[in-house]
Amino acid sequence: MDYRIEVIDFEVEIVGVKQKVVTEDAFNTIPRLWEEATKNGLLQRLIDMSWENSQSKMEGILGVCGIHAAITDKEFDYFMGCRYISGPTSEMEKIVIPKSTWAVFPTITEAWKRLYTEWLPTSGYELADLPCIENHLAPDRVPNSELWVPVITK
Repeated sequence: MDYRIEVIDFEVEIVGVKQKVVTEDAFNTIPRLWEEATKNGLLQRLIDMSWENSQSKMEGILGVCGIHAAITDKEFDYFMGCRYISGPTSEMEKIVIPKSTWAVFPTITEAWKRLYTEWLPTSGYELADLPCIENHLAPDRVPNSELWVPVITK
């Protein structure tokens, strides 16, 4: 699996909206959440906010998966947002991700399918106690999505 290691030596502030997701239905539910965000204007608001104060790392529209990379609960919070320095708007919340190291994989869906069974057992890393982050980039970017997985060296 292709990947790169990114060290983020600052706190990442993410502003957005949280939804409950049943873990076993996540592969169906999360795409529907993005469709709804497109229809109700949330996606465009996040795009506008992300361009308002553009960041060089994790610069896309973000899907933050739960509070831990090892999603073992029956349901988890899926947080749709973007990096944003100013405070959240009235209908949004803010979460802060501490300084951390990340394994970054191109193409979200393929990475999710192979992360736990193929990459993690042979990587020399283990999951850090932080959420995984789906980074949705501009459609003309290659790749146009990334999965950021928080890791620590074994």
